[in-house]
Amino acid sequence: MFRSLYLFALIALLALGAVWLANNPGVVSLRWDDYVIETNMVVLALAALILALILAVLIVIYRWLRASPGKLGGIFASRRRSKGMDAISHGMVAIASGNANEARRAAIEAEKHMKGSPMTLLLAAQAAELNKDERATEIYYSKLAENPETEFLGLRGLIGQAKRENKLAQAVELAERADRLKPGTDWVLQELLSLNVKLRNFEAANLVLDRNIRGKLAKDSKFSRLRAVILYERAMEKLAQSDVVAAKSFLQASRTADPTFVPTAAKLITLSDEDRKQEKLISGIWSDCPHPDVAAAIKNLVPLEGESDWYVRARKLFLQVRPDHRDSLLVLAKAAMAAREWGDARKFLNALLEADPTVSVYRLLADLEEKANADAIAARKWIQKSTEAKVDPEWHCKSCGRQEVKWTSICGSCGQFDSYVWKSPDRGDAMEELEAQTVHELPST
Repeated sequence: MFRSLYLFALIALLALGAVWLANNPGVVSLRWDDYVIETNMVVLALAALILALILAVLIVIYRWLRASPGKLGGIFASRRRSKGMDAISHGMVAIASGNANEARRAAIEAEKHMKGSPMTLLLAAQAAELNKDERATEIYYSKLAENPETEFLGLRGLIGQAKRENKLAQAVELAERADRLKPGTDWVLQELLSLNVKLRNFEAANLVLDRNIRGKLAKDSKFSRLRAVILYERAMEKLAQSDVVAAKSFLQASRTADPTFVPTAAKLITLSDEDRKQEKLISGIWSDCPHPDVAAAIKNLVPLEGESDWYVRARKLFLQVRPDHRDSLLVLAKAAMAAREWGDARKFLNALLEADPTVSVYRLLADLEEKANADAIAARKWIQKSTEAKVDPEWHCKSCGRQEVKWTSICGSCGQFDSYVWKSPDRGDAMEELEAQTVHELPST
């Protein structure tokens, strides 16, 4: 509204001025040397207006000429960046699909248009990694690591490459550098933990675990198990140095982390002192962790013990703590057999038949028939049943399937850490060996 009134007033004033000039043209005389120019005011005003327009056009042209190189450069730079981003997008898709050649071509194209940019270096590094060009991979990730803005990203790539080349000590140094750069980052702590475990540097691994205890990982059962294993290994290191006190301290911490961890339970019993607390310790451990290895540690506490004495001691413990557990019944059955308590042995073995009959149960029954009743026919029947029974549990590597009699922290075949689990193998895996053993154990009729 006000703009319209303002414009109308301006036009009216200009019209009045033009009318006034037309009615009062006057005379303007300009003398220069021998030249004399005479005209009226209207013509002079028009000439001045035309001159002003010409000057304005010249100024606009001058400004455009000064700015045009930068604008043209910006246009070309924008086009280069656009082409470079397209190449990066194509390269990322090629990497995701595993197309190594296409990824390499995209990296070259991106380098042509956006040389030295972080995205270009990352694409080039991943393309080289996909093409298994370790030297180029290291060069590109190192360039990323040299830039403060992309250093963390470059370190992650270099850690992965060091692990692939089995340069674990170098990987630890890079991970520690990344940890100093961004302390507490989850993947960095996980790398430090994994690498120190592989290097068997359990002291450093334990320190990393202590840093993790405040995070979500502390509530994870896997964390508790890992902590128990690492503390157990620390105890073994102290035992190798004859520091029994420190070893016991680490074992107690290991049992606190995971009361069901068998090696710690068995070793604590082995190192326990013969006092009033020993019986309570053994009862607590068997309650949390009934296992043949633990039972063997309990039996070995009394060297040169007679079979009858062991049976009495076994009855006192295993009939009070977890009496219905398979391992309690199996220990009692074996102890009764050794003590020639045939009636008790049969009672425990019959209980096992109802609960969880395995190969060893049937073979113990066959042995019982042989020794108690001299009944070879009955013994043979039990042996034949054992060929179809579930195989007794053993330590099995869940990564490669290797079997061990005793638990060990690192698999001797695949090198995995804490990969052994106590379980019964598939019958197909052990059938041939079991049948071969059975042929030699069959009693003659």
